[in-house]
Amino acid sequence: MFERTFNQNQNSMCPRTKEQFELIRQGSKQKILDAALEVFAKYGYHSSSVSAIAQKAGIAKGLMYNYFKSKEDVLYKLMIDMIVTYVKEIFPLDQEKQLKKKDMENLINRTIDFVLEKPDYWKLYMGIFVQPDVMPKLITKMWEAFDPLMSIITGYFKSKGHKDPESMTRYFVAVIDGVQLHIMMDPEYFPAEKIKKLLIKQFV
Repeated sequence: MFERTFNQNQNSMCPRTKEQFELIRQGSKQKILDAALEVFAKYGYHSSSVSAIAQKAGIAKGLMYNYFKSKEDVLYKLMIDMIVTYVKEIFPLDQEKQLKKKDMENLINRTIDFVLEKPDYWKLYMGIFVQPDVMPKLITKMWEAFDPLMSIITGYFKSKGHKDPESMTRYFVAVIDGVQLHIMMDPEYFPAEKIKKLLIKQFV
């Protein structure tokens, strides 16, 4: 019995593999990102501190620097991940394919649903765009991430015969941004389903 117990303890003390260490590292990074999102959304980027993020994540402040260089680095990772996830969710098609009416309907529906499901992300997103001094490089990178989607939408309006599909795309995105802002301002009473139908009627 002693030998069996000794072997069990010995096995439990075996060094972790590189894959296990990487899983632990990724889990810790995600924990920090989740905490940062909550802190940024609640207090705003400028008023948030590394200490507050570390406290929310339940780790020592110094440990954060094992995963991120700075508060700006945390913000950068949060925003780029959000945009990549957003684009994949609302537009899972091959970028070479042309949008059909049903695809455009899905894009509109998912754009609104995404804000309702992830309000903290969008509070942070909107806050960043009204504070262009935060990270000019981040703003540029965010637009680059959106470029494929913008091109696809422009192609859709071009296929519908619009003389200026680029301007139509900008108008469409501006309207969507306004809808998203109003959702964040009044999520409980915002008539999301009715607005979806109005958008589909206007743009599809």
